[in-house]
Amino acid sequence: MIYEIEGQSINFPTFECRFPEALAVIEGNNPGWVFVDDPNIPSAALVWAQGIEGFYLVGDASSAVFRDELNFLVDRVLKPRLDNLGVSWFEISGGENWDPVIQKALSKRDLKSNQQWVHILRDAGQVKMTQPELPDNFGLRRINEDLLANSTVSNKQFLFSKLTHFWGSMDAFLNLGLGYVLVDEEEIVSSCYSGFVAGDIHAIDIETEQSHRRRGYAETAARAFLAECIEKHLQPHWDCMAENIASVHLAEKLGFSRSHEYTLYSFQL
Repeated sequence: MIYEIEGQSINFPTFECRFPEALAVIEGNNPGWVFVDDPNIPSAALVWAQGIEGFYLVGDASSAVFRDELNFLVDRVLKPRLDNLGVSWFEISGGENWDPVIQKALSKRDLKSNQQWVHILRDAGQVKMTQPELPDNFGLRRINEDLLANSTVSNKQFLFSKLTHFWGSMDAFLNLGLGYVLVDEEEIVSSCYSGFVAGDIHAIDIETEQSHRRRGYAETAARAFLAECIEKHLQPHWDCMAENIASVHLAEKLGFSRSHEYTLYSFQL
């Protein structure tokens, strides 16, 4: 039987997880759902991270509960919830130990897959923190209460919506996360911020407005983010699709190197 744990962090006695997005939910930092194989001493969990609207299988991949009941859980519990949220695709990852479980449990579905690449900073001392030159009307701003309260920033509602989706509330982000925006006069053109936080790991979310892409603005916001991470001895975590060449190149330019990869499975609900 699979149990849902609500409103509390979970103690996995022998737990190991390479997905900070899942750990952030388990630790109670970011919103999501957590299903476990045992409510008292869980050995495995299925975690839904609200910010990226995806699932992670973590813990002991030999757990018979998830092997036998995952498909049932998807149909009876998860699909109705996702339908209510307007989510039309089911996305799930677990790493190489979980891949056979996912493939077998969901074998009757039109299962698609793609590779995700994880990048980390192996040597923060080698990162060049020099910022590229910007036009006079551009400025870097830290995401804080002053920025969010600034009525002259024309498109801050978009940033507010993104942060509350990842964090549930602005207070949660301001308490644990950090981030920077690049502003053209009074318009946010690019942002880089903590999408998830697990311990000292900050999973990066980065975005540039469509009309301002391919101009190096994401690099500027990201360098400011990395500078603070390095200063505070935090671990930035960069996860992107292998086919997202622009994201891979930016990560490498900033000083990241590929740590590992995993498979993301998906099917339409």
